[in-house]
Amino acid sequence: MSDPESPDARRLASYIPVSAGPWLSEADQVYDAEGIFEYIDGAGEVYRSYNMGLLVARRFHKDGKPDIVVDAFDMGSSEDAFGVFTHDLDGESASIGQGSVYKSGLLSFWKDRYFLSVYAEEETPETKALVLDLGRRIAAAIPGTGVEPALLKVLPSGGLDRRGVRFFHVHSVLNYHYFVAEENILLLDRTTDAVLAGYEGEGGGAMRLLAVAYADGPAASRALASFCRAYMPDAGDGRTVRTENGKWTSARSGAEILAVVFDAPTEQRAQGLLESVLSLAGARATGPAR
Repeated sequence: MSDPESPDARRLASYIPVSAGPWLSEADQVYDAEGIFEYIDGAGEVYRSYNMGLLVARRFHKDGKPDIVVDAFDMGSSEDAFGVFTHDLDGESASIGQGSVYKSGLLSFWKDRYFLSVYAEEETPETKALVLDLGRRIAAAIPGTGVEPALLKVLPSGGLDRRGVRFFHVHSVLNYHYFVAEENILLLDRTTDAVLAGYEGEGGGAMRLLAVAYADGPAASRALASFCRAYMPDAGDGRTVRTENGKWTSARSGAEILAVVFDAPTEQRAQGLLESVLSLAGARATGPAR
């Protein structure tokens, strides 16, 4: 447990209403990154991988009705709030905050540097309405508006599945969305930014594009060498290989960016997508200072 009277905890708690219709709130539970496993067991490491700073959990209770719970995370940055939101995109958009999904009693959304989970322990028409109302009220109370990760700007727009873009830092999260290798062959850690996106392939197939931003060009080059050594040892200098499923994987680096295309229908399609990524990355690197 963390100090509920700390300035950050009090600020975060102030965004959450004290009642939800006839449901009344109980005492808040507050956790930092070290204590999150007291509250969330298996999923705690996911939030830690996004550099979470604080969690305020508030339960709403009414006798004879399912409880409703708000988990409000201060992720420290809007980029990581966006990132942890993209970890689970299952559901329908609820048009709340800066991005949201709702499914079976669970609403997730992000706004500014905050990620919110609002859920009912049993979904009924009444609890669904209350969950969505709570979400809207919390989003309205958060005064700031966050920015999405700058790395998203290297994603070519043609054929992009915008709904399925994932932003993360570490290789365990990459493997959750698209398994690459047991070992951390891309040299990912909490200081790297990574984005995984789906693209339309030929014949209805889907390609995956992975782009990673490292601290500098040498770090990106080391990651490229590590990936090629482990994932495509027979590719040679071309850094492109046809895999067992008959599709193509290709990797390149430029500046501080490493880009990999998986499951491309042709070698030309893989290399064309990589060229587009590195071109956009170059424009991003030489663009106006932010």
